[in-house]
Amino acid sequence: MPEEISKEYLKEKQYKSTQYLEARIKIHQFTKNKIGFHEWIFDQYDLSGFDGQEIKVLDVGCGTSVFWKKNLEKTRKYKFDIIFTDFSEAMVEKAKSNTNDLIAKKKYEVADVENLEKFKGQFDIVLCHNVLYHAEDKNKALKSLNECLNNNPNSFCSITTNSEKHMLNVYEIGRNLDKNFPTDRIIDSFTEEIADELLKNHFKSEKKVEEEELRVTDWEILKGFVASGVEPRGIELVGDFYENYKKIYDQEFQQNGYFRIIKRSPLYICKK
Repeated sequence: MPEEISKEYLKEKQYKSTQYLEARIKIHQFTKNKIGFHEWIFDQYDLSGFDGQEIKVLDVGCGTSVFWKKNLEKTRKYKFDIIFTDFSEAMVEKAKSNTNDLIAKKKYEVADVENLEKFKGQFDIVLCHNVLYHAEDKNKALKSLNECLNNNPNSFCSITTNSEKHMLNVYEIGRNLDKNFPTDRIIDSFTEEIADELLKNHFKSEKKVEEEELRVTDWEILKGFVASGVEPRGIELVGDFYENYKKIYDQEFQQNGYFRIIKRSPLYICKK
């Protein structure tokens, strides 16, 4: 099993603190799109079937709850009852602080996407955003998510991941500079291309795709993003790795005024 989807690795290295996730989130501030990814996701939901009703939500792998923080104003017109869950205790604690201003019923629990039996049949909406590539058994995790939905015909599970091409140049540069740079990305075990096939076995889904261009103008933020996929694994890179990476960044920055990264991220609106 690849180290990056082992529960011990996730709990003790990648997500023992929020440091590496926050480093990965920061880079998305450089989007050229007028609407950020989290706001775009919320705008894709049809919540008209829940008008005036309390909406029960299970947020699986909530991370730091940046999704709710970014959509704070949009949520005010709805009556949400949300359970925030994550495999990492550090994430759950950060989610609490990031949702202080969210007007909703809120509970916070440590839980694993592959073991959600206690939540069966209870929810109108189940969120699972950029989580499934961490699951050891993808089919078990998808079955678990499906079973958390109630029988309301308006209920749905919201699943996001990334394409094989997502931010690929960032990784290709790293591999060209050092043979020890990870040749596997965390996302590679559940890309858009894999999700398209696996989801058919568990849901009826509608796919929407957000394509985005990042124009990065801060080297330290790019460096933090690159390091977030290396440091937790304890990989030793050549001593001049970041110096040489910065030369490539600087050259593109001087030519264009920014360092360009292309993103492609699908959203699947899934029903039983």
